[in-house]
Amino acid sequence: MEGRASIVAGESVVLNAPRRDEFVARWSLFNDPMLAMMLGSPVLAHGVHTRTMPPVSAEYREALYEEHVARRVLCFEVRLADGDGRCIGEAYLADLTWPRASGELCVAIFSPDDRRQGYGTEAATLVCAYAFDGLGLNRISLRFPVENVAATQATERAGPDLRARKVGVEREAEWVFGRHGDVAVWEVLRSDFPPHPATAELRTPPGEFAG
Repeated sequence: MEGRASIVAGESVVLNAPRRDEFVARWSLFNDPMLAMMLGSPVLAHGVHTRTMPPVSAEYREALYEEHVARRVLCFEVRLADGDGRCIGEAYLADLTWPRASGELCVAIFSPDDRRQGYGTEAATLVCAYAFDGLGLNRISLRFPVENVAATQATERAGPDLRARKVGVEREAEWVFGRHGDVAVWEVLRSDFPPHPATAELRTPPGEFAG
């Protein structure tokens, strides 16, 4: 991954800052209906950072990148730490507001072959660590359809170690697999999140946006 801006590295994956041309060129990957349904995607987006149903266009990705540049939403590439460092997914922190110091986390792993390998869980952990230690966020929420079995199992498995808790279920809150589906909502607070060695040197006082 020579020449790439690495934000934070874990054992299996690294979070990188996206490059505009590569970021926009991945637009076609998000036209996978299964990926969109698994994420839980409203048919009509209220903002360019809101996940949308296919078809996704290159223009949409351009607009999303501009939101990233303006730091209204933070986008991360998820790349393998070993080998050729290929990009296997993306992660996002949206709805960043101050002094509320909260954000909503989303992770997308593109290929079915790369899912259920722990990459998404580690990427989510690294985003949380960076958000709390580097940005000084106070709370991160995570929403996904309850029918996304992989996300449900991964969150329930990793939740205790991350001190995350399930807030509840929003009934029929998303359009999932062709019908209205329930959405699980989880949260983690900075005061509960265990220190992470990858971001120890980035730690900032609560509420300070270091970006």
